[in-house]
Amino acid sequence: MWRRAAAILWLAQPEALWAQAADLPPEAASGEPLPAGVSIRKVGAQSVYVDAHGRTLYGMDMRAVTGRTGHQPLWCSGDCLTRWTPLAAPAKAEIMPAPPEFGGDRKAPRLKQDGPDWIVMQGPSGPQWVYKRVNLVFTRAGERPGTIGHEGEDALVWNSLKYVPAAPKIDAPADVTARLVDGRYLLVDGQGNLLVTHKGKACGTACADWRVFPAGMARRGMGAWTVRPDGDRAQWAYRDRPVFTIAGDDPADIPAEAEPLIP
Repeated sequence: MWRRAAAILWLAQPEALWAQAADLPPEAASGEPLPAGVSIRKVGAQSVYVDAHGRTLYGMDMRAVTGRTGHQPLWCSGDCLTRWTPLAAPAKAEIMPAPPEFGGDRKAPRLKQDGPDWIVMQGPSGPQWVYKRVNLVFTRAGERPGTIGHEGEDALVWNSLKYVPAAPKIDAPADVTARLVDGRYLLVDGQGNLLVTHKGKACGTACADWRVFPAGMARRGMGAWTVRPDGDRAQWAYRDRPVFTIAGDDPADIPAEAEPLIP
């Protein structure tokens, strides 16, 4: 059925998996190489993927189509192709078979959540790039480079492909993670509070009232982290400077004498 309906993309019945994409935060990039001609550009306050001519790449998100209509949606074809141009993949690219979620062969492997960012499927005009498993990639005909004038168009079916940097791999205490804040990753504790240290060589009296980031029962460090005594309890230090916590993850709340921990 997939080959016969070359210009139609069939989807299985809508399920929770196909929630409307606009309700979900953009997924972080995997860090793998980008397709030839694709790059990342800052457009306003947002980093997006662009084609070789600098035009913003949009995803036709099949979750939004299914969530809106509740029916098996038509792929972009006919008049749609006068407004939207598929991002063509190389003719010799390996084409992934349409999985069951796309109405393909039930024996075809399902698309993995942690699979590659960019895959190739058979599109209405030949092999076409697909981003993050469900976004068929297009450019808008006639749109100038450096603009995102069609964001959320057609009831959120069309959305710019936003670039979120891959999360860094960190060697840190178990309750420390990296969180994307204002376009960069900062370290936070298990409750999501920002971790900070003082500016300069010595803390002095400036951080006397700051909340210590306790090391608990830990006695050995890891990576850039070490354990230092702090009265009756141990405190974590990062790159030889004591670590403190700031309630919440808003950088605006960081004291002037402090700076966030950057992995």
